[in-house]
Amino acid sequence: MTILATGPRTLDDLFADSLRDAERMAPGLLLLAFDGSDEVEADARRLLTTDPGCAFVRFAVHREDGEVVVEVRAPESRPDILEALVVRAMSAGR
Repeated sequence: MTILATGPRTLDDLFADSLRDAERMAPGLLLLAFDGSDEVEADARRLLTTDPGCAFVRFAVHREDGEVVVEVRAPESRPDILEALVVRAMSAGR
C-alpha cells in the first residue's frame, strides 16, 4: 500500500475544492460559504484566522446550516480588498 503525502492545503486549494458561494453582504462584509466538513473548517481556521497578514481585515469562521461560513470584514473605504478576494476565490481551480 502506498500513501501519498499531499502536504498542507493552500487558500487556493480550499477555494477550488470546497467553496460553495461568495456573497458581498455590505461594502465591508463578505461571506464565504464552504462545504461543512470538519477538515474544511480546520483548514479555513488555519489559513484565514491564524496569519495576521493584513491587520485591518478580519476573518471569523463558524458553522451555519451545514456549511462552514467565513465572515470577512474590511474597512468600507477599501472595497477593493474584498473584491480581490472574491475574484481569487471564484477563479481558483478554473
